Amino acid sequence: MRKLLLFLFCSLLLAACVATSGTKSDLSGVWVDEQERLYFLDEDGSLGLPGQATLSGVHWHVENGVLTLSFMDTPGGKVLEKKLVLKESRTGSLTFTDADGATVIWKKSRAKVGKLEGTLFFRERMALPPQVVVYVQLYPLHSSMPVGVSIAPAPGSGEIGFRVYYLEQITGKEVRLAAAILHSGETLFATQNDENLSLPSTPRILLYRTMPGEHQLPPLQTPASYKGTLRVSGKESTVHLYLEAGGLALLTQDGDRNQYMGTWMEKDRNRTIEITRGALKPVTATREAGGGLLLSGLSSQRVELQPAELPWPSKGFLIEGEIRNQGGKPVFSECNSQRDIPLLPSGKGYEQLSHIMQETGNASVVLEGRMQEGALEASNVFVVKKGGVCSTENYASAPLLGTYWRMREINGKAVEQFPDQPEPHLILRDKGQASGSDGCNNFFMDWERKDQRLTFSGGGSTLRLCPQGEEQARAIQEMFPKVDEWNINGSMLEFRAKNNIIAVFEAVEM
Repeated sequence: MRKLLLFLFCSLLLAACVATSGTKSDLSGVWVDEQERLYFLDEDGSLGLPGQATLSGVHWHVENGVLTLSFMDTPGGKVLEKKLVLKESRTGSLTFTDADGATVIWKKSRAKVGKLEGTLFFRERMALPPQVVVYVQLYPLHSSMPVGVSIAPAPGSGEIGFRVYYLEQITGKEVRLAAAILHSGETLFATQNDENLSLPSTPRILLYRTMPGEHQLPPLQTPASYKGTLRVSGKESTVHLYLEAGGLALLTQDGDRNQYMGTWMEKDRNRTIEITRGALKPVTATREAGGGLLLSGLSSQRVELQPAELPWPSKGFLIEGEIRNQGGKPVFSECNSQRDIPLLPSGKGYEQLSHIMQETGNASVVLEGRMQEGALEASNVFVVKKGGVCSTENYASAPLLGTYWRMREINGKAVEQFPDQPEPHLILRDKGQASGSDGCNNFFMDWERKDQRLTFSGGGSTLRLCPQGEEQARAIQEMFPKVDEWNINGSMLEFRAKNNIIAVFEAVEM
């Protein structure tokens, strides 16, 4: 009898400890990770991320021991994926390995996840693109912080369904709902006012046609700085992000002397910030409702950044750039950002740079310095190459040809969009053909490129009279003959004239 009891005990213990096959039925349910983030793996393959206001789950599946989570972080972005290799499945816990080789542990959660399902419709007789993005937010009656967010692709035909997951313990019975249908980051239809709902319910929500740019967020106020914590392989490091008014960005991590200087630009109707860093792949930051940012691309883990009054780093860091003579004084152009940074004459390195400029003229340099109120104080110069240029090429997320380039800036001013008028844009085609719109009239012209040199000539346009935007349209038409150089940083195209940026475009997925 004792042997039988011992055998049964050991069998139960073994069943609790040995890894299971990790089937769909094994993984379905609510899980929580070590950062207390919830994952609801619904039985039908849908993924819920309740409590994560900056991310929305799309779906999940498991194959050959690999769990794939699909999600979106902005209505104008793509469906992203995260893969976790299942190492061990015990009763109430799962152990994975992520893309960085770090161990990730999930435990069964007792949180109660609610599910609101409904449909969106509109009365206008118009066809939607074959694929659209549905964006739904769920709010408490008297709060501006969402308790549930859904961003998901959907077919653009008929009434469009949606599903929002939320935590029952923090969501009351009465809620507000805001919804929109988007394509390529552009809002096509949206609720005019939030809809009041009682839970549970199956609402049918009427949407209204919107004008181009109507749902654009206001530009980010700069200078701005943010602070967050990155956790990789059980180690934590502090991440600082600095955004300056002229488009200069600095991204720093603990223990990394080579700071990531670059440029930043808002895209997706100002919902997303893209930080480009020379040849490195750009990182993006999604703007959150509370003023924070969700940083993606620094590692496989996302970093939540909160606004913080941070001074620029006091310790010197290495920075590469070009030094040139301008009116007898050295001017420093940083390689990653391709921005001119004012030099403070107080640093020891300033004398070195002045001497280099007098001896060799233009040169590429690597120096140690620190930023003070938007200017660079150089403390030492390490590498000099006479007549050299930056050793890195910028990372390009989109090709120059065949891309729909939405105009964002003209002569340093944000481009406006007007109701019932086309958005200003440009498309460069092969054989030297270009077409686009100045926000009123469509145009065509010839273009020619040799390396980074670019020129426009000839062409013509329609002769439409528009109620708004005449001055902006004229500025756009006058800009093209001045262009002599082009540059792509991430998904941003810059046109320059005599080393000055005169127009900025954003690549849009069509």
